[in-house]
Amino acid sequence: MGLFTSKMRLLTAVVIEEKSENVARELLRIGLLDFVKISNIIDTDDFHLKQDLSVSTEVAELRRRLETLYQQAGIESPVREALIIEQMSDFNEAKYRKLIDKASSGIQELREKQKKLHQDSLKLEEIKNYLNRGGFGGRGGAVSDFLSIHRGKPGRGSFDDLLSHLTSIPHFGTAVPGTADFFIVTLKRDQALVSEYFTKYMWTENDEQIRNKQHDEVLLSDINERTVSIKTRIDEIKTEMSTVIIKQKDEFDTIWKNLRIHELYGRIRTNFEHTEKTSLFSGWLPADKSERLEKAVKKASDGQCVIEWSEPEQYSRQSVPVEIKHSVALAPFQMLVENYAVPEYGAIDPTIFVAVSYMIMFGLMFGDAGQGLVIMLIGFLGGKFMKKASGGIKNLLRLFIYCGAASVITGILFGSYFGYKIFPPLWFDYHGIVAGHGALGSGNITNVYDILRITIYFGITVIGLGLILNWINLLKKKDYFRLLLDKSGILGGWFYGCGVYTAFFFVGTEYKELPAPDLLTVFFGIPVLILLFKAPLHFILHERGKKSFDAFKIIDFIMEWIVEILEIFSGYLANTLSFMRVAGLGIAHVSLMVAFDTIAGMTGGGAAGILILIIGNILVIALEGLSAGIQALRLNYYEFFSRYFTGKGIAYNPVSLRNRKQEG
Repeated sequence: MGLFTSKMRLLTAVVIEEKSENVARELLRIGLLDFVKISNIIDTDDFHLKQDLSVSTEVAELRRRLETLYQQAGIESPVREALIIEQMSDFNEAKYRKLIDKASSGIQELREKQKKLHQDSLKLEEIKNYLNRGGFGGRGGAVSDFLSIHRGKPGRGSFDDLLSHLTSIPHFGTAVPGTADFFIVTLKRDQALVSEYFTKYMWTENDEQIRNKQHDEVLLSDINERTVSIKTRIDEIKTEMSTVIIKQKDEFDTIWKNLRIHELYGRIRTNFEHTEKTSLFSGWLPADKSERLEKAVKKASDGQCVIEWSEPEQYSRQSVPVEIKHSVALAPFQMLVENYAVPEYGAIDPTIFVAVSYMIMFGLMFGDAGQGLVIMLIGFLGGKFMKKASGGIKNLLRLFIYCGAASVITGILFGSYFGYKIFPPLWFDYHGIVAGHGALGSGNITNVYDILRITIYFGITVIGLGLILNWINLLKKKDYFRLLLDKSGILGGWFYGCGVYTAFFFVGTEYKELPAPDLLTVFFGIPVLILLFKAPLHFILHERGKKSFDAFKIIDFIMEWIVEILEIFSGYLANTLSFMRVAGLGIAHVSLMVAFDTIAGMTGGGAAGILILIIGNILVIALEGLSAGIQALRLNYYEFFSRYFTGKGIAYNPVSLRNRKQEG
């Protein structure tokens, strides 16, 4: 694990054309090269290069269709299984398409049946809801206003034939127990269609007996029975769809692997460009693996190749891919960094700093050993029972473990165990201070303002660290102008450090005095004047040959100066005070636990009180845990990253037989 992103090297190679297939296979086997177009590396105007267009769109299309079949059948594709280059066989498109078409046709028929059953279920549910809402005997408004319930029998044809003509509308039909009559229930809005088929089948309405509670119970019972039957059939169809694939799963898995290997191999071949007798390709890879790749290319080409290495300093940093390499332990925090952006090549890798700051923030906002242990258990059990989960889900569960551990540690420091002081605090009594019950073991932390002061100190530390990391990045880039004069450079750091000193001096004198005027002049007056020359100096050094100078430029310089001064003073103040939300969330967490404890006490204890405390802890873990996680992420992204993180990098993405799901 390094402090900076991995060092990269650029390979450019020429191999004999007849050896190019062997080389492409070896490149896929090793899976280290992130390809770039030859035309981006060398000037190709003097000679004509042909590109290999051997990637077949049919390969990708058939693979996607096969994955759709897996998905429809509820079966996982072999995406997690290792691919081996030796498994690649001839691409038999006709055979593959025939097998996939046949399976797709069978599943489509089953899906159509399933769709019709779903529609029937929804129609029955609508009728059932009206019957339940309307009461029995037809006296309720819902029945009389929305449903038409007919009792009778057809004079022509069968009852089932009549029902078959009503499939396009919500309806239900059943026999009336002990009679030759039938019930047909429809919606009043469909009365016109119902009347048409009643006439066709010579429906005879039986008005001699009034529908009663027993009849409604029969209707509801039959509807429920029919609904259960439909749901059972839907489940059976799901099983049938799975069976269609399961019967041929081994064959389909083999086909999928072959298609995927062909697709990746074809992707490599499209990055080869050809003269009459040679093939050329180029790509980036980590510098520590360059020797291994060179040996592999020479072996695959029987030494009939020319290899040239280029260092990344010859190219713009934004064009060099970035590899962030860490142990699995830091994978959750690497995920958080990559979700924001990829760091610029050669810059500091922020993962380790994010890991430390995120856990401290979470712990300060959610300091309870008992609840933290619950969060840890969720992470452990989730990892145990969700072994087939994606890499992202696994990293999220690992993050639960880290956050839970942070809460356990701070909970012990604060003496909080599910909101109670089972053991005395090792640092200070958070609950006692917030609830006003005293401050056992608090030392110099005795009130809420002291807690707020802790978060301010923490915020100053984080922002200061961000400034230092930015200076290191700018030094590596040799961007001395921004290093000296940028608002996150040394001049900005001077403003911030002096501002912090001035603020604490002012507070220390009970808001009565500021530092001496001479000191304020050194702190702010001189730096503000230096800042006035930033825009003109930038124009002279970087823009003079591209833009003309006129009177309006002077106005631009003054406006830039004013805006930058406002940004520095208001921005740093807002960034620092933003860390008070850490204390705010922590106080809210304690307040919620105190509130649930009070409510439980009002019940007189016993089972009711215990139930309230259990529900309260569940709500606090869910809501406060989520809030603490989001706020810790926000503070990292907007207050920490804004000091030094450019996010202009491109991720290192080699063409490889491995994938993230296998590695997660």
